[in-house]
Amino acid sequence: MATLPAADAVTLELEEIILAAQRWGDPDAPLILALHGWLDNSESFALLGPELAEAGYQVLALDWAGHGHSGHRAEGNHYLFLEYLYDLHRVVLSLGQPIHCLLGHSMGGILAQLYAGLYPEHVHQLVAIEAVGPLISEPGKDAERLRRGFMSRLKRQGVRQGYDKLAPLAAARARSGDFDERLARMLLSRNLEFRGRRWYWRSDSRLRERSAWMITEGQARDYLSGYRRDSLVVLGEQGYPQLKTAWEQRQDWFYDVRRVDIPGGHHCHMESVPELVQTLVTYLGGKPTVS
Repeated sequence: MATLPAADAVTLELEEIILAAQRWGDPDAPLILALHGWLDNSESFALLGPELAEAGYQVLALDWAGHGHSGHRAEGNHYLFLEYLYDLHRVVLSLGQPIHCLLGHSMGGILAQLYAGLYPEHVHQLVAIEAVGPLISEPGKDAERLRRGFMSRLKRQGVRQGYDKLAPLAAARARSGDFDERLARMLLSRNLEFRGRRWYWRSDSRLRERSAWMITEGQARDYLSGYRRDSLVVLGEQGYPQLKTAWEQRQDWFYDVRRVDIPGGHHCHMESVPELVQTLVTYLGGKPTVS
């Protein structure tokens, strides 16, 4: 694999946690704030970021709390979905420059769509990759979900195991994501650290706890309805089938949304970079004019 253009390391200090990020492009260029998916990290955009920077944009890719190089939530806290939204709001307020585009993949795409609905004044354009609105609660299953969520919290993690070899971890990550092992290694490079001749997870084990609570369909529609601009959904041609079903069922949840399919699976933003760059630049209105 060719050497990727180096990103600038960025630190974002919130009140109780420090988040890490990577930046590609001129800090004064129009800002694309990129949000990765669950158990991934900002390296998810390491192929896309340099290409968008070449097109005249700045890409700032965040590591969510507990992921990548970001801090972990304090003991006794958990990774509630809506807490990510609050983290995102504080990040946006701290940046001191307008967001030209909020771009998210998977969980990051869902959070981007929800955030745009809650704070449309902060989001000029919106792109979700392999995301069509949030997971919602199923009637009659909320109590069981709550019990399972609490049970997963009570299962304490023991001493974190180290691994002698990276190859089995990369192979397992590639299988779970149904994508190339080369891409899996990119993501693992930021979710793992090498200490004392062994590999250890950086990411917080609490990220794997079951969600104890989900919003209802009515709440989802209400949150999403606040964004009154056009938006874009990008799906992988071999991506999650349930998202194509969700698209058919949920188009009217959004004010003005268009769908584009590109080659690849759930991580199509890493697999089909030229196609995605063309799609994004077209949606964003072309390359920015240099003043």
